[in-house]
Amino acid sequence: MKFFAKRPSTSLMRGFTLVELLVVIAIIGILIGMLLPAVQMVREAARRTSCSNKIRQLALAVHNHESALQRFPVNQIGPGISLGSGVFGPGYYSWLVPLLPHIEQQNLYNLFDLSKNNGDGNSYKVSSAHRNAAAVSAPVDTFLCPSESPTSPNPLLLGTAIPAPSSYAANAGWPSYATGFTGERATPGDFNGAMPLERPASPVAWHPNARFGLKDILDGTSNTALIAERLIQTANSSAQVTNGDPRLRSRHILERYQPLAAIDASLSSSHTHVLESYHIGRSWSSGCPLVGPTYLHVKTPNTLMGHFNTSITEGDFVITPSSRHAGGVNLALVDGSIHFVTDTVSREVWWAIGGRDDGRTESLAN
Repeated sequence: MKFFAKRPSTSLMRGFTLVELLVVIAIIGILIGMLLPAVQMVREAARRTSCSNKIRQLALAVHNHESALQRFPVNQIGPGISLGSGVFGPGYYSWLVPLLPHIEQQNLYNLFDLSKNNGDGNSYKVSSAHRNAAAVSAPVDTFLCPSESPTSPNPLLLGTAIPAPSSYAANAGWPSYATGFTGERATPGDFNGAMPLERPASPVAWHPNARFGLKDILDGTSNTALIAERLIQTANSSAQVTNGDPRLRSRHILERYQPLAAIDASLSSSHTHVLESYHIGRSWSSGCPLVGPTYLHVKTPNTLMGHFNTSITEGDFVITPSSRHAGGVNLALVDGSIHFVTDTVSREVWWAIGGRDDGRTESLAN
């Protein structure tokens, strides 16, 4: 009997040719390339939503503080250090510190000894040996936008305690040098923002009353900004500031009374100061103007920021809201509503929602 070996099926033996394999790899690469931006967009949308929720928590905490104490939390609390008339003394804490009990951070609040200056000696730097070192270095998730880039610890800037950063700043209104929309505001202008400013060791003329609450928002709580997000400085050298994000370069503004449009224009044509750019957002606990716990309504979001020579003594540091969300920033109004304010918001609306008592009718709803 003859046995014949079964001939293998040619269909089972056939594989991909090199050309076919390369085509398949190319198609897969194209599909991945098309999918990744969509995935990144979904992730960023989730981060932006998370950021808006954090601002909502902070706005609610401000309301709870106001309900409990009949006033808003104050920026620059604590003893401070008076270095003489008209000279800024460091040592203050920010408006975020008294807010801690209202965001379920009572234990962290209890770590603070607010009778101690927020700094060693006559410095704004907090060392690891400071009484409040553990408190100021504690990161608080509610204070950080999920889209923010991590900062590099730099003990030379704020001290060896390495204070933890914050993405959010409170509305301090217009600079004291601003004469309003058309020059209608008396000068120097009184503080007209939503988050009170105070310097206990040496009072400042342009914010005479730091004790106020919802009843003092004369333009309406739905027409006045409360809290916005602001990028955290990541640069650690002059070169990094100069070559880094232009939204984190503080530009010098001449000390003269001008309408808001003129201050806006001077910012656009001015030069950068590195020192005033280093500290922005790097310490949530510090009320020192250099650190930027507040912002002002001059430039529209994601543009430029700046300072006057007197910003250190007066507190009117022209921080501009900014974010890593494409096209705008998250912002809370005093009524607790959250809005995504686009970079194209009109200057008039932006200026109007910055003042709590300017009498303007422009609002985000217009």
